[in-house]
Amino acid sequence: MSILQINEELRRHWQDRDPFHELTLLEGKVYRQLAGRKTFQFELGGNSYFAKLHFGIGWAEILKNLVTLRLPVVSARNEWLAIRRLQELDVATMTAVAFGERGRNPATRQSFIVTEALLDTISLEDFCRHWAQQAPAVALKRRLTLQLAQISRTLHGNGICHRDYYLCHFLLHLENGVPRPDLRLSLIDLHRALIRHNLGRRWIVKDLAGLYYSAMHIGLSKRDLLRFMRCYEQRDLRSIFKLHHTFWNAVNKRAEAMFKKLGPAS
Repeated sequence: MSILQINEELRRHWQDRDPFHELTLLEGKVYRQLAGRKTFQFELGGNSYFAKLHFGIGWAEILKNLVTLRLPVVSARNEWLAIRRLQELDVATMTAVAFGERGRNPATRQSFIVTEALLDTISLEDFCRHWAQQAPAVALKRRLTLQLAQISRTLHGNGICHRDYYLCHFLLHLENGVPRPDLRLSLIDLHRALIRHNLGRRWIVKDLAGLYYSAMHIGLSKRDLLRFMRCYEQRDLRSIFKLHHTFWNAVNKRAEAMFKKLGPAS
């Protein structure tokens, strides 16, 4: 097992034992368990952590992903690298405290990543769930819209595609049960993130369409959408529609296709 990162608390707890094996012995709240991956929350030394264990997905799963033009995720390394890159860009995300992997064969490679739990947060999906029936304060919706646009612009401008870019993967930090004054958002679930020197248009369309699809049911107005576009592009609307109308049409078309196929996101 190649251990590339581990904090002192976990190092003391595991000592010279295999951390992957030790993680499999821990009990906690399981959020997702698939054939090749397990995500759970656990407590240790008075602190709360999330762990993702990758057990190896097998050649059949890899080939299925490739045939459907999806990039297979074979290791926690992808998320570890994405977290580090987002931190370099000052985009709030998780804090990794341990990461390791073993095996060269991508079908059987084992790995893990442990992050600090983001406590006192609520997903934007849950926070915005009733907006269509009970409209939020205009200033609050405007600030969140601009934050989402700026985060999206930062990611895509630096060659990062989240690939699961939905409201549920943005956590809004709370203070005494209400949003913090700075409306801090943390982006999570980066295990499928794609990082490239030059990000192709189709990846950007995929991200933005996913985000729009996940927000279609919360009562956004045309003005909200235009505000997002203006902040994301950092240009006036006349220039956007003159230069990039086909791009935004592609985003809208893909989001509508997702809605037609999957229904509302929540």
